Amino acid sequence: MHFRSRGSRRRPGESSSSTCSPVTLSTRAPCAVLLLVAIAARAESAPPEATQPISPVLRVGVETGAGILGGALIGGAAAFTLYSTLGSSSGDDQSRNTAAQVGAAVGVSVGAPIGVSLAGKLLGRDGSFIISWLTSVAGLGVGYGIYGLVRSGSDSSAAKATYALTLLLPVAGAVIGYEISSKPAQPQPTAGTVQLVPVLALGPGRGTVGLAGTF
Repeated sequence: MHFRSRGSRRRPGESSSSTCSPVTLSTRAPCAVLLLVAIAARAESAPPEATQPISPVLRVGVETGAGILGGALIGGAAAFTLYSTLGSSSGDDQSRNTAAQVGAAVGVSVGAPIGVSLAGKLLGRDGSFIISWLTSVAGLGVGYGIYGLVRSGSDSSAAKATYALTLLLPVAGAVIGYEISSKPAQPQPTAGTVQLVPVLALGPGRGTVGLAGTF
């Protein structure tokens, strides 16, 4: 006996359809960014006993490096995604370059506070990711304001180089915002500190008052 399942054959000229849409870089990138934002916003700072005190200059340097790394990763991914997406539907290279530049700058303003916040948490700081992100966006606005003002009056190579401000100022803003929102570190008790505590002892028919100390 032969069995044939109904619907298994297609008529000539009939196209097949699938209910599953392909997962591309343009759909995965926003999900990855949202995941990193959630991690940075909810991360807990390392306990004081697990961190070694470092100088403010070194701490700011580490946060700046992490901000540059985070901004480069997300900004580069945003620029590549926009450039590739527009390339499949438009042949205007000028539009693609402009969109990639805007995407890179916006991506840096998102990635920089993520990197700064995660580095700060590892160093035991408790700054605010939201404030770091807001000051990073403010840095982006200042950078684009200067860039647009200079480019409106000149098309020289030096004027075009001011685009770098749209990438650097968001990183600086992220570090500044995180630092100003961090509480000052509590001084740790030094060795050799004497602590005295009054002690009351009661016995049958008498009581004793004294001091107990730790050295």
